[in-house]
Amino acid sequence: MEQYIGIEIGDSAYTEFMMKDGEFKQTEDGVFLGRVTARNKQEALEKIKCLGWNKNRVFDEVIIEEICLR
Repeated sequence: MEQYIGIEIGDSAYTEFMMKDGEFKQTEDGVFLGRVTARNKQEALEKIKCLGWNKNRVFDEVIIEEICLR
């Protein structure tokens, strides 16, 4: 089985920064959701959604990528 990481992007993963003019601007960020062992990306997504710290989160868009550990 392979190792995968999940990263949330989109409207549910953002912060606001104060600009030099004093206004706050929204930026799109990536939030690390966790690392799991799975057979494929779909299984990895389901496992990441079930991690304790992710159970009550609403996801906009999740990127799942296989990682290579050296």
